[in-house]
Amino acid sequence: MKVQKCDVVYGNLKARIHAGEFNVARRLPSELELARYYGCSRPTLRKALELLESDHIIVRKQGSGSFLSSEGMETRNTLEVPERKSGLYGIIFPSLGANYVFDIICSEITRVLAQHDCSLVWGGVVVPSSIRLMDDIEQICAKYIELRVDGVFLAPIEYTPLRDSVNSYIEQVFATANIPLVLIDSDLYEFPRRSVYDLVSLDHVEAGYMITAHMIESHARNIHFFSPPMSAHAVKLRQMGYREALYDADIPLRHERIHVGDPSDTECVSRILVFEPQAILCSNDGTAIKLQETLRRCGMRVPHDIAVAGFDNLSYLAQIRVPLTSVSQPTDRISREAVRLMLERKANRNRPARTVRLSGHLVVRKSTSFGEF
Repeated sequence: MKVQKCDVVYGNLKARIHAGEFNVARRLPSELELARYYGCSRPTLRKALELLESDHIIVRKQGSGSFLSSEGMETRNTLEVPERKSGLYGIIFPSLGANYVFDIICSEITRVLAQHDCSLVWGGVVVPSSIRLMDDIEQICAKYIELRVDGVFLAPIEYTPLRDSVNSYIEQVFATANIPLVLIDSDLYEFPRRSVYDLVSLDHVEAGYMITAHMIESHARNIHFFSPPMSAHAVKLRQMGYREALYDADIPLRHERIHVGDPSDTECVSRILVFEPQAILCSNDGTAIKLQETLRRCGMRVPHDIAVAGFDNLSYLAQIRVPLTSVSQPTDRISREAVRLMLERKANRNRPARTVRLSGHLVVRKSTSFGEF
């Protein structure tokens, strides 16, 4: 059974409302903005908004937009608790705006659990930039323990100075409560350290190698790697693939070609351009999209002057100003494997931790057509 796009959009918007993302403005972005954000048609978006309205979470006003209802304003950090059935599980995922991958995985996990007569508690989505991040995490963890969930699916929190302390808190509180975790996308520790939890993710090393090799085949040799501060530990694995591809192509690896910074910061990007890169591989698509816009402000044309690529293959990449080359995440397989690992962990708490790495797929678009325009 394939997840309908309107259901995914509905689930994500609901999670963002629960996380308090729209509480200040009390209004959702316009239909046009949301349709672009989710890479969907206006009719699909309207179906999702109709579902939110039927839940009494939003109020839609003709000609004015969609607004949080009083009930919607009070949903911050509330957890929707379904019937337990044969198992009840929680999630803790970061709401990363353009990072649509976690939203899809969350919906897929819900569907796969239902096939096993299990339920997922919604509401464990947090905003990393929130000043209430630690409070939100503590409340979510306390609620899951109160509900005595059978396990928690965790995508480690990133893009915040609190990254390590928050992830450490989550690990400790559930270890104390004897509630197992299954990690999605990234481990809690940077390679070569490994946590004691099952992990399922994209094969980040293979993906980094694949997309760097593509850039080399497109006649780029001065290739740089760019990531934002406090990224997930999986970024180091993507860098490893990048390094290996350069090594195999007999291209010298220079330390100054690996950068950490804000892709929207013109000064930061200008410092990279001093090295005259032919291509920049970004740690994810959200970073690559922001970088493209900053390069444009710096007078650089993608791909005529410089090639850009990312990871995750977000749904709207073919529709942006310069369609972005990316490696797709096998979200359906990640979700199935995550549920399998969780159910096996429930049956045997003492078995060794397992790591499942799944191959992605390179999607080539205009942004890496270096030298062809």
